[in-house]
Parts: sequence; C-alpha cells; structure tokens
Amino acid sequence: MEPSVKVMPGMSEAFDVTKGHLAPLDKTCSGQISFVHPLKLSEENFEAHRNTLNMNMLRNREGLHAPLKMTMEVQAVKKTGRLPFLQSSNASLDSLTGRDLNIDFSDFLSAPEFCEHIRQPHAVTEKSLGIL
Repeated sequence: MEPSVKVMPGMSEAFDVTKGHLAPLDKTCSGQISFVHPLKLSEENFEAHRNTLNMNMLRNREGLHAPLKMTMEVQAVKKTGRLPFLQSSNASLDSLTGRDLNIDFSDFLSAPEFCEHIRQPHAVTEKSLGIL
C-alpha cells in the first residue's frame, strides 16, 4: 500500500507560515505547534484575578471582616458534599460567587443525561468505605 502523501525533494521540512498578526517566530514545526497565545494565561486566571480584585475593593470599602466572611462561606460550601456516586450541581457555590447569573457553555453542554460519571451506587459506596 502506498502512503497517501509523498514527500517531494523540493518540499521544505519546516512549517513556514509567517503571515498573520501573532505568528510564531520559530521556523520549526514543533516550535509552531507548541506556540502559546499571549492571552491564554490571562484567560485561565481571569476568575481568580477578578475574585481577588473584588475582595480587595470589598476590604477597602467595608473592612477586613467582609472578605473574610465571604471566603469562609465559600470554603464551607466547598467542603459540603454528597454521596460519592452523586454529582454535585454546586448551586450554593454558584450563588455565593455570583456565577448563577451567568450562562456559559458548561450550563447547557454538560447536562446530567450526557454525563459519564453515573456509576453503581453500592459499588462506589463500598469502595469509598473500603469494604470491597
């Protein structure tokens, strides 16, 4: 069987696409594939950064007790759980952080009926208790 793409001797070995606004400067294929967009890190830390700014503004406006109280409430809500075979909707955490007012992709693309985490309740409980 013949390969579908034949490499001709005149073809370059580097993936040389230098057009575009933020094109990578590295001429090798691996360098261009591993290129990280400058905004990626900013977008990954957006929620944490916004939370820090909100807590700083709250501390400046109302004093240290308000951000401490809110942080303690969030930590308490994160510690509460369900049985190991049930998935949590995190509705109380969303209402504390204000995420319940936003609609994003995770709200309608991660519906429970499409979830792959549904398991046998007895088996999961026995495993978590170490009964096996």
